Amino acid sequence: MQKIIVTGRSGKAGRAVIQDLTYHGYTVRNVDIAASADPDAPSLIADLTDYGQTVDALAGYDAVVHLAAIPAPGVQPSEATFRTNITSTYNVFQAAATLGMERVVWASSETTLG
Repeated sequence: MQKIIVTGRSGKAGRAVIQDLTYHGYTVRNVDIAASADPDAPSLIADLTDYGQTVDALAGYDAVVHLAAIPAPGVQPSEATFRTNITSTYNVFQAAATLGMERVVWASSETTLG
């Protein structure tokens, strides 16, 4: 069975994706800056804006579903939203390529623009 990393379980989409993947028998691990008490998807706390932490978090998994982001304007200053969302997405894609992952699923919104 495939092992899948899901980033951003603390968001609405992350919770739904983890529930669905777990239901379908995948081994799932959550990576987020916030811990989760979900026994079906153990959490690793990591800062995805740090490339080293991102590589470490994704290592040993077959695929990644990247949902982690600052979800809306006004949650953080615009510069922080832009920097966090762009850097974390770049790091996830680069780490996946470096680790030889064949699949990255990514969902986003206009929030990447700040």
